[in-house]
Amino acid sequence: MNEHGRPEVARGDLFEIRRMLVRSGTFDGYRAAPVAWSGALALSAGIVQRVAAPGPLAFVALWVATAAISSAINVIGIARTYGASLRQWERSLAFAALLDLAPAVLGGVVATAALLLRGSPELLPGTWMIFYGSGVMVSRRHVPRACAWIGLAYVLAGGATLALLPGGLALRADVMAGAFGVGQLVLASILSRGAESSP
Repeated sequence: MNEHGRPEVARGDLFEIRRMLVRSGTFDGYRAAPVAWSGALALSAGIVQRVAAPGPLAFVALWVATAAISSAINVIGIARTYGASLRQWERSLAFAALLDLAPAVLGGVVATAALLLRGSPELLPGTWMIFYGSGVMVSRRHVPRACAWIGLAYVLAGGATLALLPGGLALRADVMAGAFGVGQLVLASILSRGAESSP
């Protein structure tokens, strides 16, 4: 091996190590506090909905805004922790974790637009639960294993909502607040225990 080949081999080895870390490394960017805040926001949105009794479009606006704020809190936390990291593999790991969520987020956005255009907002709560739960399950390699069971619970709750709550019953305040408020607080508890048990 000549001297000119050695740097290429070293760079190739480093790239492979980084790739393996991104695929199987532990990502602790999902913190309990932001997830708990998202649960508190969901419960607060449920209270606002119960008091204000919004129509279907205002209902959608309320919960889309709640989801956007919750997502922003989590993404900002990840960006602050990993975005300024001097280690390239840590930044790559954070990017991979967020990228895993992209299909569920995109699917949720497209389904929301499609159901609104069809005039079927009552199908949105169950649909949102299914997409969100799928995203949590896809993220199982980045979070404690127990989180995947919460993701499955979201998916099952979404299916039950679509199948068992006809018409406007799915738009009741306790449906969304119960699923996402309680679900996020349970997720936060799991993440907190996982952080405490990690070295």
